Amino acid sequence: MTNNHLNDAEIQQYVLQKTNCGVDIIDHIQHCTNCKIKAEQYNLLFEGIKQQEKPVFDFNLADLVMQQLPKSQYKGSYEKLFSYFIISISFFFVCVVFYLFGNNLLNLFLGITPILIGLIITTVTSLLVFLCIDMYRKYQTQMKALNFY
Repeated sequence: MTNNHLNDAEIQQYVLQKTNCGVDIIDHIQHCTNCKIKAEQYNLLFEGIKQQEKPVFDFNLADLVMQQLPKSQYKGSYEKLFSYFIISISFFFVCVVFYLFGNNLLNLFLGITPILIGLIITTVTSLLVFLCIDMYRKYQTQMKALNFY
């Protein structure tokens, strides 16, 4: 047994969770009258708190909160229409380039060695993957920021 008394946190731990207390804490409380009195007082306090009625609202809190939330606005399909328009215009220009310069592009790629073509394809693919991953991460951070509001 030590001459130093236990602090409030140790006494509360003894009252609430005797199984998780150390042997020295249990020993001290059994032999020290001051700490035993404090433990009994905490026990009475916790029992009083448990016996109190839980508060009940006389109104529906969920309805009040839902009324204060901003109403969701219907977004028209113009955003999708615009993205489809951009995609179709891009596809159209790619088709025009291949139609007008198809033979020249074919001759351009036939004149390059296969190792160089492989390096170009690898570089372009790596760059596209990197950009897509970066775009997805930015999207995720923006979505996380929106979830807090």
